[in-house]
Amino acid sequence: MKKNASVIGYILVIIAALAFAGNNVFAVWVYDGGTKPLALITVRNIFALIALTVMMMIAGRTISLPRPERNAALGLGLLNSTMAFCLMSAFNHIAVGLAVLIFYLYPVFTGLGAWLLRREVLNRGIFVGLVGSFAGLALALGDTGGITSMRGMAFAAAAALIMTCVILISGRLLRTDNVRAVTLHMHISGSLMFVVISLIVGDFSLPQTDRGWVGIIAVPVFYTIAVATFFAGIAWIGGVRTSLVMNLEPIASIALGSILLSQFLSDRQLIGAALVIAAVTAVKWLNGKKTASKNST
Repeated sequence: MKKNASVIGYILVIIAALAFAGNNVFAVWVYDGGTKPLALITVRNIFALIALTVMMMIAGRTISLPRPERNAALGLGLLNSTMAFCLMSAFNHIAVGLAVLIFYLYPVFTGLGAWLLRREVLNRGIFVGLVGSFAGLALALGDTGGITSMRGMAFAAAAALIMTCVILISGRLLRTDNVRAVTLHMHISGSLMFVVISLIVGDFSLPQTDRGWVGIIAVPVFYTIAVATFFAGIAWIGGVRTSLVMNLEPIASIALGSILLSQFLSDRQLIGAALVIAAVTAVKWLNGKKTASKNST
């Protein structure tokens, strides 16, 4: 029974990784169709908020949170939504696979941030991650250039840094195991923020092409599937294993980017991508072993 539960959990997380990759790639179809990142992410958040609420109600999950956790989740939602906007904007400037690789530095940044805040020691996992990931990025990004590429890299790097802040802050402020309710509240504040900004900016452009319409439908659907299966996977196999399997996302993003967007990476960039993924996996695996060791004592 336990073995079957693990298989189900792994399948759910694989679906989550592939769905996140679909979200990433189809966003480019939306941008090519004339829609800007702000409009797309506003639609995505509102759709996900409604879908997640309905799913939790059908499943009989508790939606409410105690006031401290509710306020923390709403505040983190603003920060997390800013991260999402930066990442989705990066896809409008550089290849999806490269943007996701830069974003996936956040586990390394999180370990480094925990060390700077004196919550963790500078262990070999963080050191291996720093050296390996930056060496891989140097290879992967060595063939890119120009103002547009630099802007995309900056967006992706900002997303990674903000994600690091979300993780470090949530570890301090949130004291609840109801991660689904936390995620829902984060989407509430994020959706409100994007709606207000869209009204202020006054530019809510819809796609002008058929592919753009396919994309603007696919992105919210893929994103909602990804979020739902991600948290379901955590419930089945735990956070550490889920985190390791999620390293499929950059691989799937690179593959889908080449198939659907003709964003082919050079051999040098693929080697760099492999180094980044291997380094991030090492960080998660070594830190996961350390956490398991602590819990067993």
